[in-house]
Amino acid sequence: MEPTPPRRSWDELVVDALRAPATGLFVLGLILGAGLMHWLVESPPPEGVLMVTLHNDSDVAIRSVHFDFGHELSESSLREGEIGAGERRRVALNHVPAAGFNAEIRYADGHVQEFCANRGVEGWEQEVRVYR
Repeated sequence: MEPTPPRRSWDELVVDALRAPATGLFVLGLILGAGLMHWLVESPPPEGVLMVTLHNDSDVAIRSVHFDFGHELSESSLREGEIGAGERRRVALNHVPAAGFNAEIRYADGHVQEFCANRGVEGWEQEVRVYR
């Protein structure tokens, strides 16, 4: 029968855990993740980017949203994925305020809405509320 190793104290266990390479990588990941979230959530949008928050105020999930927009010599198109019922999505458009943009919304039940949104609305932060 082999002798059992002596029990180590809690401070020895903590020191060993802090010395492990995995602990350092975990802490680094936490720091980088927090910095990235701060950058994504707290930073203002770049100058010249129209930020549109699309609110799904219906009780049916949106399967996709297709934005078409353009001004002067540029024309762009953007597709967004699913937005659940009652959820919202913030979208960056390379577009000028007050020019308006076209939106096509496809719901999970097959219903489709098409409309021109925000023509004449000033400001680089805008909202669109969709409901059925």
